[in-house]
Amino acid sequence: MSDEWTMVGKPALIFIHMQFGITDERGTVAFLGHAKATRESGIIARQQALLKAFRAKKLPVIFVNAVTDPKTKVPAYGKFWPGIKKTGANLPGSKDVEVIPELAPLPGEPVLGNWVFGMFSNNNLDKVLKDLGVETLVLAGVATDMAVLSAVYQASDLYYNLIVPSDTSTSANPTFHKVALEMISVMTLVTTTEDVIAHL
Repeated sequence: MSDEWTMVGKPALIFIHMQFGITDERGTVAFLGHAKATRESGIIARQQALLKAFRAKKLPVIFVNAVTDPKTKVPAYGKFWPGIKKTGANLPGSKDVEVIPELAPLPGEPVLGNWVFGMFSNNNLDKVLKDLGVETLVLAGVATDMAVLSAVYQASDLYYNLIVPSDTSTSANPTFHKVALEMISVMTLVTTTEDVIAHL
């Protein structure tokens, strides 16, 4: 825990892709390995601690879940796309797109859909945050090297202050998780759940 920083403006907690299809081993995207990593890393318990702290302070909590547009043409290159096309992952209205029960949203907590990686893509998240007067985003979710990394780049382009508790995100590949955190450290405050809670 560090006293070397202060929380700037009003913070919001954003959960990225903490949904059945991606983080439960019965989900259609479990083949990527993020579900296994989610369950083995212990990030859910720390996310629950963050969630409890934000709710206690009556600070905004927002969920962004991947929701596939079935009409979208799948790109030809990359290991990710063939599996997504084959499984029909994260389709609108399916169990895949539901927030996991451990983090169940309360009434009034927005649950937004995005596709594919950027958390601001194909939704009104930026407007929601601005309407709430939010200046700082605390990001937690999966995968560190995919949706979380993309969220950092998008949010940086919109000039949000960013905090990523390193112990609330994970990846199927531990090396990719570590490297992604190192990459985003030039644009974000990378710290711990305990440290964020202490600064709320």
